[in-house]
Amino acid sequence: MYRQKIYQLLRFFFVILSVIVICLTLTYAIPYIYPFLLAALLSLFLNPVVTILEKTFRMPRGFAAFIAMAITISGVIGLIILLISELIHGTSYLADIIPDHFRAFVFMMEEFINGQLLPLYHHFASFFHTLSPDQQASINESINQFIHQFAAFGTNILNTLLLQIPRTLSLVPGSITIFLFTVMSAFFMTKDWHILITNVKKMIPKNVLHTSSSVWNHLQKAFSGFMKAQLILISVTSLTILAGLLLIQVDFALTIALFAVLADMLPFIGTGIIFIPWIIYLFLSADYSMTIALTILYMFVVVQRQLLEPKIVSDRVGLNPLATLAALFIGIQIWGAFGLLIGPFLVILGNAFYQAGVFQQMARFIKG
Repeated sequence: MYRQKIYQLLRFFFVILSVIVICLTLTYAIPYIYPFLLAALLSLFLNPVVTILEKTFRMPRGFAAFIAMAITISGVIGLIILLISELIHGTSYLADIIPDHFRAFVFMMEEFINGQLLPLYHHFASFFHTLSPDQQASINESINQFIHQFAAFGTNILNTLLLQIPRTLSLVPGSITIFLFTVMSAFFMTKDWHILITNVKKMIPKNVLHTSSSVWNHLQKAFSGFMKAQLILISVTSLTILAGLLLIQVDFALTIALFAVLADMLPFIGTGIIFIPWIIYLFLSADYSMTIALTILYMFVVVQRQLLEPKIVSDRVGLNPLATLAALFIGIQIWGAFGLLIGPFLVILGNAFYQAGVFQQMARFIKG
């Protein structure tokens, strides 16, 4: 009995060590192989289309793969051009009206300073001179310390932003290279898809292949459901914003809705990066009716997103809504904003392993 417990403990540590080695290997290998992972993912999506073209139109598989790649890339480029065209028209309009609004904002701030801050400053100055020299020195020291800290904080942010510009520009050649490698790899993978799958299956033991296939099927179903859920949420948010902006008669509502879609993809920040400054400006410019309308629209979008996200994600992925909420909360606590994506991803991965019986197999292996 004692020897059996020792063997079980050794097998347990072997499983833990194997998981750690696999995680570390993936962590260090992904930066070098991710173009090929992207190519495999693209090839996975294109393979059904290529198979249909090959069987329906009697095309050679290489030519069918080329046609599918060309149509996909052309469609993506066309969509990007369409969005850029709409954004150019919208931003041209915004470039015309924003300077006037900015000047109006400056005048409002000037009136606020003259009407509110200066009288308050004079009142504070008269009170300040009634204090003792030690109290005045303490207040001055606190104010100077706050000013220095604020200046250092602003300088650090500015330096960081300026340093990001050359770094971003330096990524452009590398991004083009990665794009070319990904497209070429996806083409060859799609062209020789059945040969590659057959060769991979020959190298994997049958029991591992069966388990891996089961995990892959569950992951494929869960991730497709997760992506559909995110598309549904983004679509609902964008349509709600577009309908609301059209209802309150905002110019270039479609352009603003497109910006809101891009903002909605940002974890944790979301559409608030657009609506909150806009609402503050309208309030300061005394446009209270538009302020109330945009505030109601923004609050409706936020509440709608919070109510729909756990339900839609859980329904599409096949998870319990409580587990989805727990994954979102724990992900935010550990990884911050990106935890909104990492948390559900880990829950989906764990659920796929559980449904495929991986944990049960580990438990049987440890028990011997």
